[in-house]
Amino acid sequence: LVLIAPAMAIGSHFYEPLVAEFARHGWEARAIRRRGFERGEPRADRRHDWSYQDEIDDIEDAITCARRDHPEQPILLLGHSLGGQLVAGHQLNHPAVEAMVTVAAALPHHRTYRFCGLHVLLMGAVAVPLFTTLFGYVPTPAFGGPGARTLMRQWARTVITGNPPYKADRPIATPALVISFASDAMAPPRSVDIFAEKLFDTRAVTRWQYEHDDVLPGASNDHIRWVRGSSQVVARIVAWWEKP
Repeated sequence: LVLIAPAMAIGSHFYEPLVAEFARHGWEARAIRRRGFERGEPRADRRHDWSYQDEIDDIEDAITCARRDHPEQPILLLGHSLGGQLVAGHQLNHPAVEAMVTVAAALPHHRTYRFCGLHVLLMGAVAVPLFTTLFGYVPTPAFGGPGARTLMRQWARTVITGNPPYKADRPIATPALVISFASDAMAPPRSVDIFAEKLFDTRAVTRWQYEHDDVLPGASNDHIRWVRGSSQVVARIVAWWEKP
C-alpha cells in the first residue's frame, strides 16, 4: 500500500494518475490530504495556520487508518517535493512503515542552487517574512501560496540555514529510494544528494537520478509533470521493492 504525501501547494486529487499507474502494477495507492489545498477545506489565512509537525501528524493519521484497514499489508510512504521532507520528518520520529520513497525532494538550502540560489534566498529571507508579517500567511501568487504562516517560515529557515525544519538527531534507517530529476531547478540533484546524506543512513538508501536520455514517450522527469507521466518512476519503485 503506497501512501503519497503531496508537494507544496498541491492537493491530493492531482495524484490520481499516479494512483492509477500503481494500480496497473497491482499495487494499491492513495494520496494523503494536503492541508489548505483540498476541495471544500479552509485555505491558509491569518486565522488558519499550521506547521510541518501538523502535516507530519496528518501522515501518522493516514498510516494509522491504513494499518487498521489493511493490517497485513506493508506500507510504503512516497513523498513528492515538500512531501518528501514531510515523510522524512515522520520517519525520524515515527519509524512505522516498511519502506519510503522520495521524489524530487531536497533540503532547499540556497547554496545548493545555481548562482548561490539568490532567487530562493530572496524568497526565504525577504518575501516569506514580509508576506507573513503583513498578511498573516503567504498569499497567491507567491510560491506555495496560499501558504500557512508557520510552515512557510520553517521552510524559509531551511532555505537560509540548510537545516531541516524538525529534529534530526539520528539517521533514518528505513529502506529508502531517493529519486532526483536531471536539470530540476526546484530540487537540484546536489540538493537531493545533501538531503540523502544529511537525513538517511547511507546503508539504507538507494539513489536514482532520472536522466533526460532515459525518458520514454509518455513519461516525464519534470518536477511536477512526472505525476502525469509516471510510468518509469513507478516501474523503478516496483523493481526496487521487489529486488531479491
